[in-house]
Amino acid sequence: MLNDLPTSRRALASDDAHEDGLLMHELTVVNAMLGKYVLRYLDEDARRATPIPTAEEHALAERLTAAADGIQARAARREGSERP
Repeated sequence: MLNDLPTSRRALASDDAHEDGLLMHELTVVNAMLGKYVLRYLDEDARRATPIPTAEEHALAERLTAAADGIQARAARREGSERP
């Protein structure tokens, strides 16, 4: 339990929980963006929509990269907390 940790470790765990919450929010947003991107791509492929602007694709790629970096950072934090 969080309250069973020493104060300094509790503060770190609280920071980690906050970071994880921000990451989960970002992943939710990116997931919705990806869904819209795929649907738009399919519509474009079926000639029901105009091509996706390259600026939008670049923006999505940057957001995905940032989300992936967040997952990497979370994994690194967790590895650090597993050490005695």
